[in-house]
Amino acid sequence: MLKVLIVEDEPNGREALVSRFRHVLRQEGVVESAENGNMAIRKALDMKPDLIMMDIVMPVMNGLEAAAVIHEHLPDTSIVFLTAYDSFDYAVSALRAGSRDYLLKPVSEHDLRQLLERLFHLVPKADQDKAKTPFVSAFEVWLMSHYTQNISLEDAAVSMGMSGAYFSRKVKAETGKTFLEHLTELRVTNAKKRLVTTSMSVSDIGHSVGYPDSNYFVKVFKRSTGLTPSEYRAAQTQGNSL
Repeated sequence: MLKVLIVEDEPNGREALVSRFRHVLRQEGVVESAENGNMAIRKALDMKPDLIMMDIVMPVMNGLEAAAVIHEHLPDTSIVFLTAYDSFDYAVSALRAGSRDYLLKPVSEHDLRQLLERLFHLVPKADQDKAKTPFVSAFEVWLMSHYTQNISLEDAAVSMGMSGAYFSRKVKAETGKTFLEHLTELRVTNAKKRLVTTSMSVSDIGHSVGYPDSNYFVKVFKRSTGLTPSEYRAAQTQGNSL
């Protein structure tokens, strides 16, 4: 029987998460909730949960502070933080503080199932190996938040609290791709979407995905797809009209 504690100060979000967890666990789990860090500590010490889903930003006592107290008394309890998409720095702080993982709000049932698979081994080993690590999740969120800007590997490394060399090796080891490969793939993928779904100029699209130099954008796009942006747009438009 898996015991879960949901800690969220916003009533609707708390109720929704409790409902989703109960639907996922059905008769195999007990789900309780708390509305702030102080209450979370009291409930955690009483029920000794296997998993705590904790909002980071809360009144009275924030999630990081509450988690530190809980971890001291219940070191085997897995604590996973909840954070908004635009609060990446909080997520990094949570990972540095020893959190097992974090999830971006709003949290879906699919997110919960994947989390339970990662933390409690509810799937075969082969499938578990494919699950994202907390580092990869954090890296992907950072990249999604910054790919339109003039960024470098060093910028990402600093945000993750690592040296550039260590960060570079870790990205390659955990994803099989380099930082630049991830950045280029994300930029080109979003450029493709804009080419097909908007009437923006090639130059404006390049700028919108992080390439202010339109000539360089065309070169990178063609190297990735085999077509220039204009050729790609024409091919997609012709295909959709058939």
